[in-house]
Amino acid sequence: MQSQRDVWPGPVGRPARAHWWSAQEPPPAGAISARRAYAEVLLVFAAFFAASVVAGGETLARRYPAPSGSWAVFTPAILSELGMCVLAVLVTVLLSARRGISARWLGFGWPRKRDGRAGAAQSLRIGVWAISALLAGGVVTGILAMGNKLGQPAHQDASYVIYTVAASLTAGIVEETVVLAFVVTTLRQARRPLPEIVLVAVLLRCSYHDYYGLGVLGIAVWAAIFVWLFLRTGSVLPLIVVHVLWDANIFLGQHWRVVQIASAGAWLLLLLAAGISWLVDLRARLAGPPGGPPPAVREPGESPPAAAPPPAAGSAEQR
Repeated sequence: MQSQRDVWPGPVGRPARAHWWSAQEPPPAGAISARRAYAEVLLVFAAFFAASVVAGGETLARRYPAPSGSWAVFTPAILSELGMCVLAVLVTVLLSARRGISARWLGFGWPRKRDGRAGAAQSLRIGVWAISALLAGGVVTGILAMGNKLGQPAHQDASYVIYTVAASLTAGIVEETVVLAFVVTTLRQARRPLPEIVLVAVLLRCSYHDYYGLGVLGIAVWAAIFVWLFLRTGSVLPLIVVHVLWDANIFLGQHWRVVQIASAGAWLLLLLAAGISWLVDLRARLAGPPGGPPPAVREPGESPPAAAPPPAAGSAEQR
């Protein structure tokens, strides 16, 4: 029999969960104090994002210079971005391991299907949710930002384009690893209430996007949905992929219109594929598993039903 440690996180959505929006139970690791959880969260966040918070404030105040340079400038910057990706994963995985949290429990695994295997269709639909959240948040940011955004070089050569690709990779990996997976998992291990966890994760996410001014409210929209998707699936990998592609599409789309056209076509195909996969899963769920009743549905934290006592000696079952 598999233990809870072997099967966490559980399958996504119904019938494994009581509702399609239900969150996973906390990782099956020993509880830690809230003081330790917040100390680790804030120190790790500050190590990776304190400079971005300050630079964002200076950008909003029109005091931070726009980037400029050539291969001599952007080559070291590219290497620095890639090194930041590796460092973020190492720091969060090693710190979590000291508390009994494996890399899988931190979110480095794909969502599970009903049979416990990695689910490609589930990852696809999570991607649609994430892109929809980014689109909605982008609309809010575009309305409220009033032109506030990061500065860009007046002349953008190949060195800057490659740098933006590296920066997109870093944004997806570091933000989702540190500000989402590490923050949420650490606070859940401290048994903090879910509303508090969501609020902390969203506020931290918004803090280094302060260069948008009021447009940061759009960041809060998609950040909250990202937290819910992580709580629901226990997987951060689909969100990393979406974040990287989203940022890269924004930068590359400024140079090549074909990128924008291809992205729009890919979005429509993704939406169609996600809808078809959902219908297939729904049909399979309604049909039920062959030769038996559907699995029992439990809310997070609910104990499994007690086993029935064995029949008494001399009962009708034994005669």
